[in-house]
Amino acid sequence: MKDRIKAIRTALKLSQREFGERLGVSRDVISNLEYGRVEPKELLLRHICELYGVNEEWLLHGKGKMFARDPASGRRADEALQIFKSLRPEFQDYALEQIRRLAKLQEHNEQ
Repeated sequence: MKDRIKAIRTALKLSQREFGERLGVSRDVISNLEYGRVEPKELLLRHICELYGVNEEWLLHGKGKMFARDPASGRRADEALQIFKSLRPEFQDYALEQIRRLAKLQEHNEQ
């Protein structure tokens, strides 16, 4: 499993620090996992799957595809959230309204 955890991080082009921060653990925890010094807890494995869109069957047993969903979508969401957080409150309100309108437009076009 240690190799699969490292493969996820490498595929996402994240440092151990970045990978761990998003999971709420330190770089040392990630290093220990990748070198097999500690076994990951079930809760951490589930969090990796949820946060990074990893196929749980692949992570646990090496079967199937690494990702259950496109990891690029998560990166886009992270980028959008960072930009949104940097905006002043009045611009956040405006951006949120525009996103709502886009969602409605998409819904209308899919019908």
